[in-house]
Amino acid sequence: MYARENGENYMILNENSEKKIIPIAGGKGGVGKSVLSTNLSLLLAVNGKKTIVVDLDLGGSNLHTMLGIKNNNKGIGNFISDKSLTMEELVVPTDYENLSLIPGDVLVYGLGEIAFEEKKRIMKGLVELDADYILLDLGAGSSLNVIDFFLIANSGIVVTTPHMTSIMNAFGFLKNVAFRFLQRAFAENEVFTEYFDRAFQERNPGEQKPLKEMLEELRHVEPEAVEKAELFLDILQPKIIMNMAEDASELSIAESLKDLTDRSLSIHAECLGMLFMDKQVSDALKERVPFIMQYPDAVTAEGMDRIAKKIIFSKRFPEMPLELDYYKDSFELAHIEAENDQVVMEREKGGGYSPEEIENLVRLVEEQKKRIYELETALGRSALSGATQGGIIDQINRMSM
Repeated sequence: MYARENGENYMILNENSEKKIIPIAGGKGGVGKSVLSTNLSLLLAVNGKKTIVVDLDLGGSNLHTMLGIKNNNKGIGNFISDKSLTMEELVVPTDYENLSLIPGDVLVYGLGEIAFEEKKRIMKGLVELDADYILLDLGAGSSLNVIDFFLIANSGIVVTTPHMTSIMNAFGFLKNVAFRFLQRAFAENEVFTEYFDRAFQERNPGEQKPLKEMLEELRHVEPEAVEKAELFLDILQPKIIMNMAEDASELSIAESLKDLTDRSLSIHAECLGMLFMDKQVSDALKERVPFIMQYPDAVTAEGMDRIAKKIIFSKRFPEMPLELDYYKDSFELAHIEAENDQVVMEREKGGGYSPEEIENLVRLVEEQKKRIYELETALGRSALSGATQGGIIDQINRMSM
């Protein structure tokens, strides 16, 4: 279950654990991370999974607002300041079956960076919670708080948008994750520690060597340690979600992020899906109602449901049982899904198209739906369309009764 549970490391290997802990981060603010954490948690609950969403955005906690819960419950801030509290005491039920919340630090201000020993206490408390899925909504940026909580499990989700600044921030975040992971793992190795300290002190902007190249240089003096470092990096299996997209072609930008992390960091990232920009997300926030409850038949809501089902049907998540006879990798599958979503949205707009164009769109939609159905069936799942029996719309309607 654990990669290592001593010294400075404490990591859950989700593929070996029935209880999945999934940190959700973004390299910068404004990428929709908290909205996704809220709705993804609710979708796991809708599908019958006991789920707890934890607000670890210290200094910016707001999940209680998104779930329509008053700001009067003890949370992570109280857990830090009051050593007598247990994590279980912080669990707050929501209005939604199977879903609970652990609030953040809204009642305790000025926490800032917390000591690693305190982080380990939080991690230990999270591991002991009774749930099928525990989702961690982390803060924006690459502070040590965010990185250390991201490293509680080997399969965190990184949310980004198609903007180049967001992509580069996501890469910078994963780079900091990799360096922090190795720093903690080799804290007692003087050669590693001195090399990385010197590399950071001497670097000029834009001139830092790729991690892969650094490890090659170290291989000459610490071959066994480098081999171990490479095995550690293989443990990390981050997932990417492209959010707020305008066009299916923008997924290629996420692929460039995957190539960059592979080439520079020796980290293999996969894609959970692409979600399109939807004004109704903002409308739901104003109403303090989760987006998927307010607009369950929206294309973006169905995209979120698809991501939730990928997690649920991957019994050894983050390992995903991709059927590579139908597509080459998770990014190609996400691209097929995004193309289908885009056609559906264009079809819904309706006006401005000639009868012939509408007929072509309808035909393309049906072809794409058939292809996705075949792909998902190959994985042993049902079709992920919201219109199918037992889909997101039916499930949410049953919850609302």
